[in-house]
Amino acid sequence: MDALIAVFREIAKLWAPPPKLTVSQWADTNRTLSSESSAQAGQWHTRPYQREPMDVFTDAAIHTIVLMVARQTLKTEVINNCLGYVIDQDPAPTLVVQYRDTDCKRWSKIRLAPMLRDTPCLRGKVATVKSRSEGNTFEYKAFPGGHLSVVASGSPGNLAALPIRFLFCDEIDKYPASAGPAGDPISLAQGRQEEFWNRKTVLACTPTRKGASRIERAFEESDRREYELRCPECGEYQIPRWAQVRWDSSLPTRKRQCASARYICANPDCGAAWNDVARWNASRAGRFRATAEFNGVAGFRVNGLARLGTKLSALVDEFLRSKDDTEALKTFVNEQLAELWEEPGEQLEWERLIERREPYSVGTVPAGGLFLTAGVDIQREDGGRLEVRVNAYGENRERWAVDYRIFPGDPTDQKTWEPVESMLRETWPTESGAELAIERMFVDSGDGTVTAAVYEWVRKQARPRVWAIKGDRRSDQPVGPPKAVEVSAGGKKLKYGVLFKIVNSDFFKSQFYADLRKRPPTQEERAAGMGYPQGYFHMPADAAFGDEHCKQLCSERLVTVRRRNGRTVSEYEKTRPRNEALDTAVYCDAAAWDFGAYRFQPRHWAMLRKRNKEPVPAAPPAPAAPPTPEAQPKAAARPRREGGWLPRRNWFG
Repeated sequence: MDALIAVFREIAKLWAPPPKLTVSQWADTNRTLSSESSAQAGQWHTRPYQREPMDVFTDAAIHTIVLMVARQTLKTEVINNCLGYVIDQDPAPTLVVQYRDTDCKRWSKIRLAPMLRDTPCLRGKVATVKSRSEGNTFEYKAFPGGHLSVVASGSPGNLAALPIRFLFCDEIDKYPASAGPAGDPISLAQGRQEEFWNRKTVLACTPTRKGASRIERAFEESDRREYELRCPECGEYQIPRWAQVRWDSSLPTRKRQCASARYICANPDCGAAWNDVARWNASRAGRFRATAEFNGVAGFRVNGLARLGTKLSALVDEFLRSKDDTEALKTFVNEQLAELWEEPGEQLEWERLIERREPYSVGTVPAGGLFLTAGVDIQREDGGRLEVRVNAYGENRERWAVDYRIFPGDPTDQKTWEPVESMLRETWPTESGAELAIERMFVDSGDGTVTAAVYEWVRKQARPRVWAIKGDRRSDQPVGPPKAVEVSAGGKKLKYGVLFKIVNSDFFKSQFYADLRKRPPTQEERAAGMGYPQGYFHMPADAAFGDEHCKQLCSERLVTVRRRNGRTVSEYEKTRPRNEALDTAVYCDAAAWDFGAYRFQPRHWAMLRKRNKEPVPAAPPAPAAPPTPEAQPKAAARPRREGGWLPRRNWFG
């Protein structure tokens, strides 16, 4: 009889419903991390700041989850664990939206496929790609009770196809403003969920620029849960802030400064200094606290200071390396601190630029300038004119205004371009006695009939020295690759057309305005050996760079505007009619980027100094080791051949 009862119990287990698990419980029990997609392969262990964002996925009262978090904290793994839970526990039609097609394939191959292969309860539920099954490709995967589609954010047909219950949108700040003529890609995808009362949407991204960030708007509409650390000394909960990180900047080396870093408790009655272990313990004892009213949307923000395993010395080192570079600092604020980057809203005062001009001559390259670029702006009013700026560039992104010329004439007349062509044959003397020519010239292609004239002139010039460009703030690259366009000259179609490049003008304007706000070193700082800050812009005290020129440099400001579709974006607007000086400065910076200045290694700068006959700073000699009886004379080492793409291409003659 006992044996019969045991048999019936085993049979009952087969009919019993599966245990009701949260996503974190499912992951801790089943998920296996793969070596090709994780730094630590093996059994998954949910960290404290990952548990609640995963567990709300099974909360029927929540229809949308917003993750505005630092990198490498929870964003990707929360999505993966929720997907694994769906396939194993709650199958339904599911859609994952990535930025581009290449991101879809990369995520499917590197993130999803290893999880399906190495997690036992998922293995076999989705056919492998090698099986040639129509139910499993990189973009589509079928499983019992549901299916998974992976699409790019710019594919309106795929975004508005079949009904779905679960929607996962990753890196949403990178999505285009509109998926073709169909509208906002997230709204298109969410429209596919209307048939499901138990639908769930996950929106994830590290924050970007304030006023132009999708994840910012989504987080503001949520209950805004902030992850707080609990002080090991006083027990007070606090949102981790970078302002509480302190280090001894008087130490002689950066390594020792970083090693001295501590996090100071925000409680004024405590002020305990946490080392890494104390900070990690504070994170383990942390909690999420909602700062707004709940309305069905759960929002989570996790600062990189709460991330387990990250050393404070590494964060301080990254900050010190990026603090003088606007773009690098923006990346640190967005990706490490999970905070929005706010551009300076106030307009720069042109009088400050007049006061900081320096006593060097126009047409002469000051010491430190190692190569030249030029920017050409086209104007049609008052009979038309071409305005040309020449800038010199050196190490540490330092740059000097060298020359500025205005050539009146109709830009559609090729004779107007003759003085610009003459400038390409000119050289500018350096203080060391060398003569420098323009290495790269960017020419604004304008619009209408002017564009054809620009293309006609640029086509006659040598590449890659001269390029036609178009400005586009939506470009995802500072300077894009060459693109071909068919043009005609004098009514005759040119056989091979012309190549042009797309320039993200807002990228270079943001950087340029940040650099203009940097102050020069004081006399005391110069005496102590401190140089100009990274990216400093020098101007000569000359009439060509007088009041009008400085007013034009300060002629735009960053504002936040709301589009007709309800989306808010940040963009630069003109505060005065003329801004040619600013435009030519942006073109010069873009040309320097294209020339490779932002990628140069010390050996490249050393070659430029040698070409320009500038003295090379000598490194202090290393102390000689005391001779030992065992030391044997070694054969002379073969001289190392100078390598790299720069000398092989012989860019500098």
